Amino acid sequence: MERTDQQPQQPSPTPSDGTPTNDPAAAIHWAAAALGLAQARTDQGNPLTDSDRTAFDRYQAAAHAHGITDEQILDYLNTNLHPAATR
Repeated sequence: MERTDQQPQQPSPTPSDGTPTNDPAAAIHWAAAALGLAQARTDQGNPLTDSDRTAFDRYQAAAHAHGITDEQILDYLNTNLHPAATR
């Protein structure tokens, strides 16, 4: 017998491209990770490709949509991600 008491599936608030839009903590984390990758690639003489830049811009835009500034993203990178990478 088929169940009829199940709720209909709600559309996900996160786009199918994986960009975190509904969670400020995830948005700043991934924006900072993208910034760190961009910096490392530039330092190595291998700048972001066009598709990389598209993803980078998408992550920055998601953070900005939460009112997170570029300065806050950089601070998060330097305070949380760089120390974790050197452990």
